[in-house]
Amino acid sequence: MRVSRIVELLDKEVLEIANMNGRDPEIAGVTHNSRNFTPGGIFICIKGTNFNSHLLAHDLQEKGARAFLAEEPLDLDEIKVPVIYVKNSRRAEAILLMELQNHPYKSLVTIGVTGTNGKTTITTMLKHILDSFEKKTSLVGTVKNHVAGRIINNPKNTTPGPSTLINYLQESVKEDYEYFVMEVSSHALAMYRVEAMRFDIAVLTNVTRDHLDFHCSFEEYYNTKLKLFELLKPNGKAVVNGDRINVCDVKVPKDRLITYGFGDESSYKIKDLEMLRTGMFFTIETPYGSSHKIYTRLVGQHNAYNVAACVAILDSLNYDVEHIADAISNFTGVPGRFEFVEEATKYGFEVVIDFAHTPDALEKLLLTARKLTEGRLITVFGAGGNADKGKRPLMGQVASKFSDVIVLTSDDPKREDPNEILTDIEVGVDKFKPYLIIPERREAISVALTLANRQDMVIIAGRGHEAYQLIGDNALPFDDKNVVKEILETKFRRNMKK
Repeated sequence: MRVSRIVELLDKEVLEIANMNGRDPEIAGVTHNSRNFTPGGIFICIKGTNFNSHLLAHDLQEKGARAFLAEEPLDLDEIKVPVIYVKNSRRAEAILLMELQNHPYKSLVTIGVTGTNGKTTITTMLKHILDSFEKKTSLVGTVKNHVAGRIINNPKNTTPGPSTLINYLQESVKEDYEYFVMEVSSHALAMYRVEAMRFDIAVLTNVTRDHLDFHCSFEEYYNTKLKLFELLKPNGKAVVNGDRINVCDVKVPKDRLITYGFGDESSYKIKDLEMLRTGMFFTIETPYGSSHKIYTRLVGQHNAYNVAACVAILDSLNYDVEHIADAISNFTGVPGRFEFVEEATKYGFEVVIDFAHTPDALEKLLLTARKLTEGRLITVFGAGGNADKGKRPLMGQVASKFSDVIVLTSDDPKREDPNEILTDIEVGVDKFKPYLIIPERREAISVALTLANRQDMVIIAGRGHEAYQLIGDNALPFDDKNVVKEILETKFRRNMKK
């Protein structure tokens, strides 16, 4: 592949070409990662949040770079090889890599799900249902990736970069997989990781406050989520929560727009919701006049939405709704999403682990918990470091409104002072409500369990399935569910024996 071919593939992304001088060198590879660079390749210079790799150009030229792709000026007194200047290096990388691999998504039915909450549950449930139809399905998301029969635990990002994503698509095609289901984060959309991807179905669950440390405003965050619909295949369909999203903002033809929700205007209407500790019963009415009874082991109105989204998606792909409903009935959920610690019931109270780490998610979690407990709600939570500080007092307000007792503790403080994070949360806490501040998370959980009486429910929010706590530059083993089990086994069981 020559530089001229790269210019041709990038087409309108190219602003200028420098240093060609009648040359058209052969390129052996493409990368943006200097650690993966091999002599004879083209290096993509990216201005990142923490580092600007344009600064590496001279050293990489010495190591054998035959060309550069850049979005900022390079010193052409030092750089003698061809330089392709583009509008945005990240976007150009995604487009170039997908062009070079001949768009493997074209051989798959692709489903992308975005939204502040619900992505993991919907995508995991979709794979479960498609598996029940014996459809070979790859899944890419937050908790783990299932790619062509291979499992990748603890992925670095919810949505991988373009190179990794294309590799996953290629693996799926090679192994004759039919479906490719993935979570699409706002970071991925903003950073063009999926710019060259195209979807048969794009799903938007909701948009509530989150990631405002990364996005300049809520409006920008919201509009970034909407970009997913620009990535639909020519006849692709949009599936949207009609109760939470203004459908006028979704710029797709009406005949390709599908909504779900409790509202009468929704294509797929949720009716007669009944919630128990062991699950929920409700009815879904389809736009074709049929009505279907649904049972799910999941709880919470937010999960009724998630189930309805799956029904809408798969019904639009012409799958039998009764079979879909049957598969949903034996879906056990996602680790760390309203997950009961069953070992607690023998002590007369309940413990629930949940990933809720935004004001909206925390509110939905506590509203659901309130419906399922006759006793007090004891809520243990914190907030992540080096992230949106504005949501911290809002989470304090939500916890105060719906909890009886609050225990503030560390989440993933990262490089921030944990005490400063807790002070930010405390600003929103109702000072007339009983609350404790215990920075050490294990101690906080232990105290909350000790405070629990019969029929109470202890909510441990914020980290869900995560197996490590990020403190400073260290990832320390810490799994909320396992910690609860250890405390129950040692402290509580010992006390019972006495």
